[in-house]
Amino acid sequence: MLESSGIHICFNADGREIEILDVTPFGKDKFRIEETPIFNPAVTMGDIIQVKEENGVYYYQETVQKSPFKRYAWLLSKEAVDSTAIAAFKHRIIENEGKCELIFGGLFVIHIPKNTSIDVDGEMNRIIERFEI
Repeated sequence: MLESSGIHICFNADGREIEILDVTPFGKDKFRIEETPIFNPAVTMGDIIQVKEENGVYYYQETVQKSPFKRYAWLLSKEAVDSTAIAAFKHRIIENEGKCELIFGGLFVIHIPKNTSIDVDGEMNRIIERFEI
């Protein structure tokens, strides 16, 4: 299995929005994205993208293959992020071949296979209700 590494990816032509993303090589000028890009909501973890490299920066060209995951995201309070309910739910997602990310300390992102039997929205809504004032 190929190892992932961080590369500089630019999602716009003028080079102003560059982010370092973990990727896995997937052929010539192709990479599988291993985390959630911030600057391009159309690209997600698990997508295989085509890039063009110039001076150590990889410029996004197109998405060659979409991710097998469905993406969900919520902005959570610190109390919710640190809760045992979220910890248990993360564990359940991972057991079902999904992945979880916490971005900027409060953006909770779940990537789970599209054919999962878990009601992700329903379960997260029940968890979030516990923390509403």
